[in-house]
Amino acid sequence: MTFPAQPKMSLPRTRVAVLGTAHVHLPDHIAAVTADDDAELVAVQDPAEAVPDQADAVIICSPTAGHRDLLRQAVAAGLPTLVEKPLAADAAETAALAALACRAAAPVTTAMFLRCAPSLRRAARLLTDGDLGEPVAADLSFSHAGLLDGTLTGETAAWMLDPRLAGAGGAFADLGVHLVDLLRWLRPGAEIAVRGSVLRHHPDHAVNIGGTALLDWDGVPATVHADWTTRPGGLLVRLHGTRGTVTVRDGEVAAHVGGAWRVERLAPPTAGHATTAFLAALRGRESWRAPDPADMVTCAVTLEEVLERAADVSAGTRRRPGRSPGW
Repeated sequence: MTFPAQPKMSLPRTRVAVLGTAHVHLPDHIAAVTADDDAELVAVQDPAEAVPDQADAVIICSPTAGHRDLLRQAVAAGLPTLVEKPLAADAAETAALAALACRAAAPVTTAMFLRCAPSLRRAARLLTDGDLGEPVAADLSFSHAGLLDGTLTGETAAWMLDPRLAGAGGAFADLGVHLVDLLRWLRPGAEIAVRGSVLRHHPDHAVNIGGTALLDWDGVPATVHADWTTRPGGLLVRLHGTRGTVTVRDGEVAAHVGGAWRVERLAPPTAGHATTAFLAALRGRESWRAPDPADMVTCAVTLEEVLERAADVSAGTRRRPGRSPGW
């Protein structure tokens, strides 16, 4: 997706309005806007309020169920929009909003910040430049302990456990969507098919709390794991090729190319990377291959297939007798 210059971008600073305050990445977006010398935060407001007249761009941080109405407002106002992921609660709604994005006068994209992370960009370059040879396998994991440490059960993020507000995707929609999008970004045009999945559940929650899927990444086997109950958690991406392998662990990149290991430490991925890239692209400062409507729909369809294929495993059935579940 390209970001053509917008008429309002001739203003000295890009004035940004944040619609909704429910998303856990809200502080990251605010920090990224305030750190940008060419941007100004003009509003952080409840979704019920109208888009501010003075805004030049919008970031949507409401619960997933609120994305549709807020995106319609932003598109009607002709404003470039960055929407927190997932775009919608299911594949059908995603397709409808993706169609709206296609008709919009200004760019609309989602906050898939792994595309912007320095460590993932370095790994992508090794793949596209041929240093890894032909890809033969991929293993991707994104996890945290938010359900164990109270982050997801607290007042701010509890909506993520409610299918009416977040959809039925649970941990896999929250974190796995980043990994599916990453596969789309690493090999543009590659087909993705779901071959199997196992998702974990807990009796206190209506959505999955984690799981693993086996994907066919255009002929390359790829495992994708997402979880809300893993310590220490973090991001782990490993790409295997006929000439080399690269492993990304948060901000660390370890590449085995040409018979030797090379390790590089870069900034770890944060949600603010997407905000920074979004604003830079509006100013023409940096090229960002942002998720386009086709990417959004593919991710949603893939996640829905993962849910449909899942062999649900109750968190209680796999415990050893007499052991605490650790909640």
